[in-house]
Amino acid sequence: MMNPNFNRFLIITGISIVISLIVALSTSGSFTLEKYVNTLFYFAIIIALIGIAMFVLNGGFFDFFSYSVKKVARSLSRTPELHDEISFKSNFRFSERVNVSYMKLFLYSGLFLTFLSIAVAYVL
Repeated sequence: MMNPNFNRFLIITGISIVISLIVALSTSGSFTLEKYVNTLFYFAIIIALIGIAMFVLNGGFFDFFSYSVKKVARSLSRTPELHDEISFKSNFRFSERVNVSYMKLFLYSGLFLTFLSIAVAYVL
């Protein structure tokens, strides 16, 4: 039995390959391998950027920023009800909201497709 994360990796990678093929076929002009590799590269970069953004959020880079904004909002509030509501929600952390398995899925799939398209483009 295969690992479910590997199955998801194959699904994301396969869907990206098929969608980029459909987009390359549906654009104007004749279909070339170069056009297909370029389209695949665009999709791969988008997937990799989603994974990188999730990686940065998971690392806690924006947690302090979120805490600082909540602290300033708390100090500027004039009503105690709003003050209590803001302090209740101030423990929000972006790093706790990122699913690590999906982060790895997007990151690995995007990087794999990026390097695959670069390698095929280099061979061309």
